[in-house]
Amino acid sequence: TRLGVAWSAVGHATACYETAVQYAAQRRQFGRPLAASQIVQERLARMHSELATMQFMVMQMTRLDEEGVLTPAQASLAKFTCTRTARSIASNARDLLGGNGILLANRVARHFADIEGIHTYEGTETVQALIIGRSITGISAFA
Repeated sequence: TRLGVAWSAVGHATACYETAVQYAAQRRQFGRPLAASQIVQERLARMHSELATMQFMVMQMTRLDEEGVLTPAQASLAKFTCTRTARSIASNARDLLGGNGILLANRVARHFADIEGIHTYEGTETVQALIIGRSITGISAFA
């Protein structure tokens, strides 16, 4: 389901974020942890904010689903938002790890590839946008 894909995106994004936090705390450059850099802390804060937003969204959508009132447009919104955001978090984590970000041992590259797969699964971003747009406007833009 689209809601299941959104939850999967949250899981992948969480793993990327946690890897980035751990790496930033352990990696030392110029005698200091990478995490001591203002730009790294800002990037981690942004990733944390994006992850929390994803978590709140899927929890709310799951509650609606359990009540039997989740609409297809809401499920599409969760999938649309969470897969896009997971891509952003994975990309930032990969960048933060530098050259190590592409090594499979650091998991981020694997999660990034998996996120690309779920980004398309259950309908592309464009299809999700059309479903959401139809819900907003009441007009179908599907050809």
